[in-house]
Amino acid sequence: MEEVDILSRDDAISAVKENGTSVEYFIFDEFEVHLNKIPPNSIQEWHKHKLIEEIIVVTDGELTISWKENHSTQHKTLVKGNVVRVKKSAHTIQNDTDKFAEFNVFRMVPTGDNKRDIIKNDKTVIKE
Repeated sequence: MEEVDILSRDDAISAVKENGTSVEYFIFDEFEVHLNKIPPNSIQEWHKHKLIEEIIVVTDGELTISWKENHSTQHKTLVKGNVVRVKKSAHTIQNDTDKFAEFNVFRMVPTGDNKRDIIKNDKTVIKE
């Protein structure tokens, strides 16, 4: 039988970025999960990835994501529950409020294979 791994912040690699964002990095062989807490009135540096796919899930507060699209900059306000797939865009996240905001980042390297059927159907109900 497979085991379950339960991790706490003690298992993470903790860091504080230049803008004051605290990050807990949970790094696995095929993906990463980052728990982020961004301070009020701060901005992340603009960046992009060549191979990494990032999914951002806002868990508390309000953020603004900005990204480059067709030689112009787009902006969108994000609130708790929003999920953003940044793909390979140049992007940044900022907190324009007077309160901390929190978001989780899921990072993986996609292969281009369509695995939707596996993801949707890979569940076996076990009757005890």
